[in-house]
Amino acid sequence: MTTKVMISADVVNGLCYGGRLRVLTDVRRQVPAHDPVGAADPAPVLGWVDVPSGESARGADGQSWRNTVEAEAVRRVVDGLLAGLPPDATVGVVTPFRAQKEALARMWRDDDRVRVGTVHTFQGGQRDVMVLSPVAAHNTPPRTTYWVASQVNLWNVAVTRAKSQLITVGGRAFWQDQSGLPALLAAHSAPLAAGDDGTTAEAGMPGRVTEAREDLADRLQRYLADQGITDLERGVVVGGHPVDLLFTDAGENTAVLIDPGPRPGHEPARHLRQTHARGDLLTGLPSGGHGAKPCPVSRTLRVPAWRILAGETALAPLFG
Repeated sequence: MTTKVMISADVVNGLCYGGRLRVLTDVRRQVPAHDPVGAADPAPVLGWVDVPSGESARGADGQSWRNTVEAEAVRRVVDGLLAGLPPDATVGVVTPFRAQKEALARMWRDDDRVRVGTVHTFQGGQRDVMVLSPVAAHNTPPRTTYWVASQVNLWNVAVTRAKSQLITVGGRAFWQDQSGLPALLAAHSAPLAAGDDGTTAEAGMPGRVTEAREDLADRLQRYLADQGITDLERGVVVGGHPVDLLFTDAGENTAVLIDPGPRPGHEPARHLRQTHARGDLLTGLPSGGHGAKPCPVSRTLRVPAWRILAGETALAPLFG
């Protein structure tokens, strides 16, 4: 299964799709991710604007919920996106509550680039950037918070309807303490800014790899070091795609994808096709330059795990 979603779809992959998603989007055809507060370069495809002082309150009908401080932070984020993105770029703002949706919709009622709605608004439609306003905060009744956290469709739509980037606006520490997709998204999103006072935080790109994959990367890095390659970085993201190693040699960048092979029960040929497709998408993308040199990826190498375990003799044909 492939998906048009460029961003880190692994956040919803396990819970929503049983691990069947494979991200094969060509980001060279997409609007680049943008940091609306100008703090992160390059901008993360999963970003979080923290609003620690936000509080929820009943809407005018007494049935729905809104968060005024969070809504103001959303306004700043969307206005920043509109100012920095290409003129034809589109932004979607999704929220679980009608009262918050109505407050936000008034802010851009005359701007066709912005679409505001609840989950059903975005069924079947995508936007270049999605902004998620979850509303719930420390003073929200536990039952309501649980309802929001359990709305898998809400968090799934926020991720899978974004072509290039998802920015969540809300109390990060609060959502990190919840369960399911909210906690995963809070853990995987890079901090962009504090929504209350505008101060910025350094962005990062968190990642999780298994110990076995780390061991393979360690072995491969030692081999490359023995070959005199020192301009190298590990566990990077290039154009939204995870790369095990990225190194510079003779003025060119090489992206390395370690291939442990197909998972049990998965078709080997399909796995190989998808791995090669991932590699094709990386060529020509900027590296970022945080260890390797800041130049585009010139080539991608798929390195089977057995070659790494076999050692120098098996690796030499690939890197010679």
